Amino acid sequence: MKKFLFERSHFYLLNTLPCRTLQFFKMNIRRPGKNQPVKKSSGKFYITILLIIGVMILFWYNLKQFQGTENKKIESTKDYLPAPYKGIIYDKPYFSLSYREQYELPEWVAYRLTSDMINKPNHPRSQDFEPDQTITTGSAHYHDYKQSGYSKGHLVPAADMSWDQQAMNSTFLMSNVAPMLEQFNSGIWLELEHDVRDWATKYKNIIVIAGPIFRDSLGLIGANDVLVPRYFYKAVFTTNKGKPEAIGFIFDQTKKFISTLDQYVVPIDSIEKETGLDLFANMYGSWENEIRVERDVTKAKGEWPFNPYWYQERIEN
Repeated sequence: MKKFLFERSHFYLLNTLPCRTLQFFKMNIRRPGKNQPVKKSSGKFYITILLIIGVMILFWYNLKQFQGTENKKIESTKDYLPAPYKGIIYDKPYFSLSYREQYELPEWVAYRLTSDMINKPNHPRSQDFEPDQTITTGSAHYHDYKQSGYSKGHLVPAADMSWDQQAMNSTFLMSNVAPMLEQFNSGIWLELEHDVRDWATKYKNIIVIAGPIFRDSLGLIGANDVLVPRYFYKAVFTTNKGKPEAIGFIFDQTKKFISTLDQYVVPIDSIEKETGLDLFANMYGSWENEIRVERDVTKAKGEWPFNPYWYQERIEN
């Protein structure tokens, strides 16, 4: 509301002041007749003009300050991004990633997901997997995955970005993909994606960070020597009634997943030790909150609910 009133005031002044000033000049400056002497303008007239100019300068200055505040707000929307460990950060529509050329994989992807995004109409898929031309050193290629025995696993799910066509298309760039065994990609990893969207609906606003763990890899694939990670992680953060909360997972994709998702919950601190990353560093509000949340593995009942429907679907498939 303040922004609306300010912009309207600024529009009014910029559009009406020049006209009113011109009218003022017309009213106070008249051409003398042939036999009339030129009268000197009064001091009051000059004072009024100076006041008008002063008001216009003041509003111009306030506008710059207002715009600067808005820009800072926009910049702060990505305060949740981890610092790159050894990668280079690339911004995509509505998500970011840190790319490791050594492995041809991102070390992390990060994005905000809200209930408003979830509730928007879905766009149809119109994009195939493509190399990411923005990666300065060149990204992996979809040819690297041919006959490798691994599927192209999304780190930012296409379904999380289906509300925006450009964002969803960007999830099919090879910079957002990692080699996954099909039973993992379409199994427990997919189940967790469903639950994450449910949590976005429940909490209205969450932050998601995911990626591979580079130790104990399963080898390399393709002409670009894409690393095949054995382990993957995902971490989710939200604020519940003003209280920061987070949940983390680590999966060994070679395992057969029969247990429910809660059996794979790990402290955020464990993910940080495995990856070298500092997750949600600017989000906790205090050192005490950070210690409490990052080391907690026993979540309150209902805090991060797992939908039994998604579990049943995984088991049956």
